[in-house]
Amino acid sequence: MIPLTKDVANLVGEWADHVDNRSLLHEKYALPKVWGKGNDDKCDDAGRWNVLRIVTGGQKLLERDAARLTHEAQGRNVGDNMRARKMRNAEIAKRMAAFASADERLVNVCNENGRRLLNDLSKSYDEYVIILEATLGSRMMINVAGGVVQNAGIALDRCFGQPFIPGSAVKGITRVQALWEIHEAKNDQKLYLLKLAMLLFGYGKLDLNNNGDFGWAGGSDEVKRIAQEIGSIELKGCASFLPAYPTSKPTLVVDMINPHYPEYYQGVRPTATDDESPIPNYFPAVEAGSSFGFAALINRDVLPFCITADAILDQLKKWLEGAVTHKGVGAKTAAGYGWFALGRTGSVGSESNSTTTTVIIHGSLSESLITKWKGRLDSTTNLRAVVSEMIGLNDDADLLRVFNEIIPEGERRNLQRNSPYWQSFTSGETGAEGLKILSRLGINLT
Repeated sequence: MIPLTKDVANLVGEWADHVDNRSLLHEKYALPKVWGKGNDDKCDDAGRWNVLRIVTGGQKLLERDAARLTHEAQGRNVGDNMRARKMRNAEIAKRMAAFASADERLVNVCNENGRRLLNDLSKSYDEYVIILEATLGSRMMINVAGGVVQNAGIALDRCFGQPFIPGSAVKGITRVQALWEIHEAKNDQKLYLLKLAMLLFGYGKLDLNNNGDFGWAGGSDEVKRIAQEIGSIELKGCASFLPAYPTSKPTLVVDMINPHYPEYYQGVRPTATDDESPIPNYFPAVEAGSSFGFAALINRDVLPFCITADAILDQLKKWLEGAVTHKGVGAKTAAGYGWFALGRTGSVGSESNSTTTTVIIHGSLSESLITKWKGRLDSTTNLRAVVSEMIGLNDDADLLRVFNEIIPEGERRNLQRNSPYWQSFTSGETGAEGLKILSRLGINLT
């Protein structure tokens, strides 16, 4: 059984089989790899099975594992010890698959609450709040502290067990977006953005130094002068960032990284060689297509420098939109995780009406692709993902506009068949789609 006290086991079941809340299953009722006495009791699949219990369709995957292990245990050449181990693990997988299914009505309530929160904020705070919805264009990893290998966590709401993005994460990515824009800005625009950011996010003593965040972005001397004008070397930010909750039904999946040189990474070996055994590490992720509602509001009336709430909210919205579409949310954004397109897509069910209401994305698909990919295709790293999304544009005029906006000008001028850029565009898993895009645009590689 999962390690539980007797009274808790009586309440939730020996394998937490009465629990239907993903958050409880993942954070409280996990099976450790080593449990019991002796090395024979170690269960290497425990980590993966803990993840499978919280993902969409996880029960079927656990039942499939149980059936596979049972089949393997009946093999002719399987020794007695191995047969007993496989049968024991098959029974564990079967017991872990017996958890209670989540009530679909609660999932709908959670999504409705997310949408209602945005609506209520808009009514209550009016000109002091910005709200936006965005849809994942790729998988997202949230709350993975210390990296995937060390901590396969995910932020799940305690009441509903649904994924959400903590407000601290929303503030963090927005602040990073602001710092980069300040760093790249010039003259008066740089000074204006710097003042807005210092007021919005607040600052501490270390931020004012050359090696501090604001010191790096706007220059230490300028930052210290602004702080002196404000009248404080430390300031609490005037913006509050709320958690982003799902506004359409999210799908959780099990993902994996597979380090091929574990002993080299751990410092056991001085060099990486191909005779090591990869050790897969499984973690939960939010699947692409899930929509989330973001909100931030101004928490005070009087602002220095005669800056109005409208001005500061307008810039805050630009930074937040840029953060979710250009910087990404969560871990491994450089590998393609956590990227959003503005707006909500999909269908939203109504409890009082069995019909389905289609939700229109804020802005066209072409606009979303331009926002998401412009400036990110200088290398071939993201070409597979962008080709898969571009092929979904039905109108050739829209396709041409997106192509001209997101493909670097230098590459559009160098349409050589042997170019590494166009080889990547027209080869691999999405090569056929890439060729079809070029054909629709009347482009011939020479």
